Amino acid sequence: MLFEGTAAINTGQGWETCNFAFQPYFQMDTTHMTAYTGIQLTKGTYDLLGGITFWPGVGNKVRAGLNARYNMNYYDHISLTHNIMLGGVLEARPASWLGFKATLDAMLKSRSIFAIDTHKEFLHQITYAFSGEVDIYMPAEFMLYFSVASYERYRYMLAVAPSFTLGGTKQLPHKFYAGLEGSVRYTDFFTSSTFYDGSEIRLFVGRRF
Repeated sequence: MLFEGTAAINTGQGWETCNFAFQPYFQMDTTHMTAYTGIQLTKGTYDLLGGITFWPGVGNKVRAGLNARYNMNYYDHISLTHNIMLGGVLEARPASWLGFKATLDAMLKSRSIFAIDTHKEFLHQITYAFSGEVDIYMPAEFMLYFSVASYERYRYMLAVAPSFTLGGTKQLPHKFYAGLEGSVRYTDFFTSSTFYDGSEIRLFVGRRF
């Protein structure tokens, strides 16, 4: 098990309207299952996260699983969105210093925009989501990672609006760890009109039990 607390600050551009957020997160792991939940708290905005991954295929260096994830995003007086994802996940550790992670999911977005719909009816859209990450394990229990993904822990966009994340973690005594990461976000990235949407920096501290 692990518990993690994150402080995040963004540039306030694009979809994100708040500059500071607090994000508690809890995860439980067994050989064939990972379950997780978390909350994002900002001014006038709330996110709820929950998910579970089953690992039917577990080897020495590779494991493959099936993932289900739910996110609720509420913007006070603006919108309410439900994001539901179902798909597969693959993790590989070909060497002691190198790791890979990848996911591919179908995603249902269900959103009600209060400003244009006084009846609070939901608009539904089915799309897909993806992520890919490279981990580099270094001496002194440092780890660096880089990822490209259409979603983040508390941000679920269409696949043409990916985030690029670079970060690192350090293991500390008594099973504590700390990390720092930054994400750069784009919209219409795979077209000729690529647009920078904003950035976010996250500082987190956690402990494994």
